[in-house]
Amino acid sequence: MGMTYVFCDESRQDLLASKKSISDCNRYTCIGGIMIPANKLDDIKSNITSLRERYNVRGELKWGTVAANRIDFYREIIDYFFNEQALSFRTIVIDASKINNEMFNQSDQELGYYKFFYELLHYWVDCDLRYRVYTDQKTNCDATRLRELRRILNTSLRGEPIASVQAINSKESILLQLENILMGAVGYKYNFGNHGHSEAKRSIVEKIEKNLGRCIMPTSRGEQKFNVFEIALREGR
Repeated sequence: MGMTYVFCDESRQDLLASKKSISDCNRYTCIGGIMIPANKLDDIKSNITSLRERYNVRGELKWGTVAANRIDFYREIIDYFFNEQALSFRTIVIDASKINNEMFNQSDQELGYYKFFYELLHYWVDCDLRYRVYTDQKTNCDATRLRELRRILNTSLRGEPIASVQAINSKESILLQLENILMGAVGYKYNFGNHGHSEAKRSIVEKIEKNLGRCIMPTSRGEQKFNVFEIALREGR
């Protein structure tokens, strides 16, 4: 049985912990991932490295570095994602204004975050396959969170499809960086609509939408390439 890798990250996670900074343009949190068969990883990393070299792009790639002086590179890497059949993306979108950690998570925002992480993976993985899940490094108050996430996922999936859940440094993972760009674009669209201040970031959103043939919006559960799931929350969850 072949192994599949999933590289996961989050955007605007702070909104789940505190509502102080929530506004009309800073309301939605995203937790997402890129999925890739392990036997395709080296080829894809090599292709992205070649693309970086052609555009002389150095340093870590992430949504925050999307700017006019790199726009051609970022537009091409979006095309690369859509043209590479081995890559798939999924993100969940959470309206942070409706989160109530006190009521539903024992006042533990970290617990609430990992519940959403569970939602990302549980409805995405195939029980007949095996997965290694990689997350961006973050400081957890409870050091057992990743181990517990794996245990709960495998229990709910009635097997052992999740071989491991491991934190890695995004600076050392080009797939985590690519995921961050795609997820950042989804979050930008949700938070700003068509009125974001950055022309470069709006351009990347438009590039994604051109590849999709539609606006960034919730997709069907079975959407394979670019899956967006907007979690429906009642006020105060």
